[in-house]
Amino acid sequence: MSRSWVQISAGRGPVEVRRFVARLAERMEALCRERGLAVIDVTVHGDEGAPASVEILVEGDARRCLEGELGTHALVERSAARGKAARKRWFAGVAIHAAGADAGAGEGVDLGELEISACRAGGPGGQHVNKTLSAVRIHHRPSGITVRVADERSQRANVRRGVERIAERLAERAARRAAEGEAARWSEHDRIVRGEPVRTYRVGRKSALVVEEAREGR
Repeated sequence: MSRSWVQISAGRGPVEVRRFVARLAERMEALCRERGLAVIDVTVHGDEGAPASVEILVEGDARRCLEGELGTHALVERSAARGKAARKRWFAGVAIHAAGADAGAGEGVDLGELEISACRAGGPGGQHVNKTLSAVRIHHRPSGITVRVADERSQRANVRRGVERIAERLAERAARRAAEGEAARWSEHDRIVRGEPVRTYRVGRKSALVVEEAREGR
């Protein structure tokens, strides 16, 4: 089952926005559970009461379950630390990013996903290496990765070496995707749009968020 990060971000907003992020993250976590997503863990970036962002790792179809929640959320609340003429609308963003596999995920290669065939090793004609089928070709069906190995004298040793190389390539790919995903998640900090929020809230009893209005069709 697929995993995703649900990211709630303050962007470059002030402390009032970061406090809103903490409240909104609580609501989003509860919403994930209500809509059938498995919450794996929660990562808070910064002070728990006023974080720069919160990331909720969930398992399931997050985009379908959270349809209507992605985008800008607004809180209408006057800040006690600011004057009456100061702004009272605070904006945070909610986004979803695919969770990449762990960097070490390639270590456990499923042998059932491999196609292994013997082949003749390359080399100058007449040498022993050309007269045996000790070399192997290994194809990993899910990823499309294929390796050819002729380093070892025995076919069994070449198969073992080939599986290790497949694992290394999968780990490299997983690490690269994880790095790309991390960069994409952090870029959301600068992408909060203040207009047309998908949800607007006020603060109710016990500091709970109460939905005041939602964009039509949401």
